[in-house]
Amino acid sequence: MPKVLIDLDHRPVSIRHPNQSVLDSCLFYLRNQHHVRKRSISMPDRHQGGFIAFIYQAFDPRWIITWDEKRLSLKEEE
Repeated sequence: MPKVLIDLDHRPVSIRHPNQSVLDSCLFYLRNQHHVRKRSISMPDRHQGGFIAFIYQAFDPRWIITWDEKRLSLKEEE
């Protein structure tokens, strides 16, 4: 399973994943658990394929990394 990619060098910060539902779940988690509201919706990434979303406010990238590690570990258990 691929990880959610975080591009901290891009302004605004972007996150990417091949599966739109995974990206939407990540955005939902950021909104509900960490009050990250200034963000785009997920949309097709025409340059690299998959899906992309932009985050327009400061956040800790470790939130996404921790969420993604938990998601991947749950998938492995299935």
